[in-house]
Amino acid sequence: MNNSTTANSTRISYSTLLLGALSLLSLLRVFYILWGPLDLSPDEALYWDCTRRPELSYYTKGPVIVYLMMLSTYVFGTNVFGVRILAVVFSALSSVYLYKLCVSIFDDSDEARLTGFTAALLFQFIPLYAAYGIVFTIDSPFMFLWIVSLYIFWKIISRPASGYGLWIVLGVITGVGLMAKYIMAFFYICAFIYLLLTENRRLLKTPKPYVSFITGIVAFSPVIIWNAARGWATLKHTAGHAHVADGLQISPLSILEFIGSQLGVVTPVILVLILIALFRLRGTQRGDFLFYFSIPVLLFFTVKSIQGKVQANWAMTGYITGIVAAAWVFYKRDAFRAMSIHTKRTIVIGTAAAALVTVIGHFPAVLHLNPDNDPASRLRGWSEFGATITKLYGELKQEGQSYPHGTEVFLVSDKYQVAAEMAFYTKGNPKVYCINLGRRVNEYDMWPGINEDAIKAMKAAPLRRIDALFATDGNQPLHPYVAFAFDRCDKTPLAVKENGQILREYSIFKCYNFKGMLEVKPNTY
Repeated sequence: MNNSTTANSTRISYSTLLLGALSLLSLLRVFYILWGPLDLSPDEALYWDCTRRPELSYYTKGPVIVYLMMLSTYVFGTNVFGVRILAVVFSALSSVYLYKLCVSIFDDSDEARLTGFTAALLFQFIPLYAAYGIVFTIDSPFMFLWIVSLYIFWKIISRPASGYGLWIVLGVITGVGLMAKYIMAFFYICAFIYLLLTENRRLLKTPKPYVSFITGIVAFSPVIIWNAARGWATLKHTAGHAHVADGLQISPLSILEFIGSQLGVVTPVILVLILIALFRLRGTQRGDFLFYFSIPVLLFFTVKSIQGKVQANWAMTGYITGIVAAAWVFYKRDAFRAMSIHTKRTIVIGTAAAALVTVIGHFPAVLHLNPDNDPASRLRGWSEFGATITKLYGELKQEGQSYPHGTEVFLVSDKYQVAAEMAFYTKGNPKVYCINLGRRVNEYDMWPGINEDAIKAMKAAPLRRIDALFATDGNQPLHPYVAFAFDRCDKTPLAVKENGQILREYSIFKCYNFKGMLEVKPNTY
């Protein structure tokens, strides 16, 4: 009776503590979103612009991020909070399911609940994952779906006699995960390796895994349908992004850069603890589960980095079960008590360092970094840029009122980053165009361009003229193709400053009387 009461009390204690910590952290993130220093990233602004064009899928990404952003901005409006609030939600839910995963793997014991509590908090404080509790990119929902898939798959493995229900649910979740981020494909790879190399291989002789896989492909089918209608544009983009056309080549600097990035985003002590814990637990069912959903991913991207650049966040799924392993091996009470004082200090200092890096990452101004060396600089200064565009846009429209038949004003850039931010931060959120002056394909090339819409506008009002604001980054002269498309273009340079330093420069041109644009045909994806 007493033991049962104590166990129940502990269960309530850890789950309540976690929910309290996540609630407080989520509240702080909401305040940060509302009053913090970061504007939308170019990718966030692009996803928001995609919400104005609902499709089955999109050029660089699946539709999940766009659909979620459509929902949040419908409820909260077109503002930074409306765009980002679901990042807070998915981050908290990811920790909740990480806790549930730990409790399920380690048999709902007191140490399992402590492990789950620790792993859930580590997820929040490791820099790699903490950023996605503020910035709403594809990684926020993707990590949640990966963790939920792990949880469901473990439930299946621990109940091998279960029917098709959980397998079908797993298929749906992994299929939606693929629509969130294509790296979800590694879940299938890791699951197959785990089943093949462990005593669970008998499941491969049943229809259940294959039913689950087919269910996932059906859930993913909107992306397939969209791509089939557009010459497999996303496949070409992904191949180009992964440097497939470069073939096999050795780049020692790339692998060093990748390893350095992992040490930076995971932090050295926690990265080492993860690797040690994964290998130490290997050989048991739970240990193999954690190992095979981590090491194949980390090994693949390490090898891939020899051939070309690998982004720091591409291997992020490989650390999830590693966090669980590290929490079980190093942070549970009995294990921690048995360690030497030096090991304890290393773990405590390393964990504190990870949390400190995360906190400083939210307030980069305290480091007084040069903008060129500050990764967060690309998330600042856009609102000021938008205010300038709003002013100049209004001036052009005002000037157009003096024309006998009026004017229509287009917003144009040659960079998707500038175009997307211009669309979001210009008052009234007018439509923008991203012309091609020698860049690779981007999302805006999938939609009607400036020439097509200009023809429509001229047919609707033949005597109305079209003016435009053309904006690009850097202080540079007007591209000849843009100059030839108008009667006249007047430059307004803009330098956005922060603490006396130039954060970013723009060249903005008022362009009068559009005559048609000669665009370069993109030849790279």
